[in-house]
Amino acid sequence: MSPAERWPAHLPEPEALSFGRYLAPFVVVAEHDAQQGWLPLEVLPRHAVRLDIASGGLQYGLSVFEGLKAYRDAAAGLHLFRPDAHCQRLAHSARQLHLPVMPDELLMSMMRRAVDVHRDHVPPYRRGALYLRPTLYALEEGLGLKASARHALCIVATPCSATSVAPARRLWAERELIRAAPGGLGTAKTAANYAASMLGAQRARARGYDDALWLDAAEHRYLAEAGTMNLFIVLRDRVLTPPLDACILAGITRDSVLRRLADRGVPVEQRPIALDDLLHWQSRGELLECFGTGTAAGVAPIAEIGWDAACVRSIDTQRSTQLARQLADDQDGVADDLHGWRIAV
Repeated sequence: MSPAERWPAHLPEPEALSFGRYLAPFVVVAEHDAQQGWLPLEVLPRHAVRLDIASGGLQYGLSVFEGLKAYRDAAAGLHLFRPDAHCQRLAHSARQLHLPVMPDELLMSMMRRAVDVHRDHVPPYRRGALYLRPTLYALEEGLGLKASARHALCIVATPCSATSVAPARRLWAERELIRAAPGGLGTAKTAANYAASMLGAQRARARGYDDALWLDAAEHRYLAEAGTMNLFIVLRDRVLTPPLDACILAGITRDSVLRRLADRGVPVEQRPIALDDLLHWQSRGELLECFGTGTAAGVAPIAEIGWDAACVRSIDTQRSTQLARQLADDQDGVADDLHGWRIAV
């Protein structure tokens, strides 16, 4: 299918956009040269962007990325949600792979340009968003593993449906494979980590589940991440989430949820959570629900977590439903911007 066929003459209604299905026709690109630094940004047709088969980005996975969204407010103005946090995380990921760090102000200008180029395709107020995928990758050709002298940062966009009420998911706890290990790339948003998760995801789907729940690399007992989401557990008297460590990506939606829970005075603990803990809380009637958070997913309820011959199930999704609506209000510009998260474009 050609790029033109991927972008129809008339997009469907926002509720039918899904996620990542319709890739916008233009990209914003800036290249980096080891001698000259960052070169001026360009707006190019998406099909004009090329990556050589022998490039470090393709051969050795020298690639990191981000994902953030632009929204339309009630007055038809446009804003990005927490772009500063995404700039900081991309810089951290780049350092982990010895890639050049783009200055925040340059990356912000690229994101603003990407939104401006596609402003007519940002869904209406409260009906979706324009998702941006900034990707930094090595360009230099050659089959020897080395630091590249040439890189590119490219932003592709896709309009997507609203995620304020996501469907509940069933997760299978993967007790053999690992996604990340201490001393590795677990805290970087890099292509390699997502490649490492594919087999586990397929194993979960073969069992009838939606995705894998990743556990700690040493004992395969403690909750880490769920596919592309951070994890939360709701008990009757508090909310729990695994603490950030060398194997868990610092989710920006996770941080937003933690701040909103604090605003409400909800007791929250960041502590290790074992599978056996889930069974214990379920047997005592303390476990209400599990949910995940992520830029693409928003706040997503988790209906069930299964492993071996055991499983736990959510019985009350009130907390995740409230948080999903609160997050949507923050993103769409309905709620007061108490934390300075919305940046006008």
